Amino acid sequence: MWTKIYLIALAIAIIPTVLLTYYSYSWLKSIGAPLDSAANFEYFSNISVNYLWISTLILLILGNILLWKTRKSWALWATLGYFSVFVIAKYFWLDVAFSQFRQIKGLPETGIAVGVFMGVFYCLFFAIIIFFDQFIVLRMNGKMYPQLTTPSAPENELAEESAPPTGNE
Repeated sequence: MWTKIYLIALAIAIIPTVLLTYYSYSWLKSIGAPLDSAANFEYFSNISVNYLWISTLILLILGNILLWKTRKSWALWATLGYFSVFVIAKYFWLDVAFSQFRQIKGLPETGIAVGVFMGVFYCLFFAIIIFFDQFIVLRMNGKMYPQLTTPSAPENELAEESAPPTGNE
């Protein structure tokens, strides 16, 4: 059940993020006033980034629940993939396209272009968070629900017990 909930939440997260990212980009192709296009691009780009952070947090929570219930971490790594794809799209594609748009239209640059470095930093930082989150959740789960093991006999006793009778007994 939790797998289905996570997959539905992932689809709900991906579709609006794709639409908002594309809509932000479409403002750079607008034939209207460049200042209006730039303002609308920044507005919708900020909305898509905010939605990305909120949806990533929700997916991370659902991924932790799935990890706790099933002891499988694929949902956490899928959340990292979702986050990384859209961070790369934002900082490596949209921000570069916006910078080119400003140059072509003769608009002033606003600040230092550190977007690419921020994108790399966000992806690496989130990967580290996922790794340690997985480690902590699995350790807590193991301490709370230890796996019951049966005592095993030494190898020699197992070999003697499993050997067929020889008839000398």
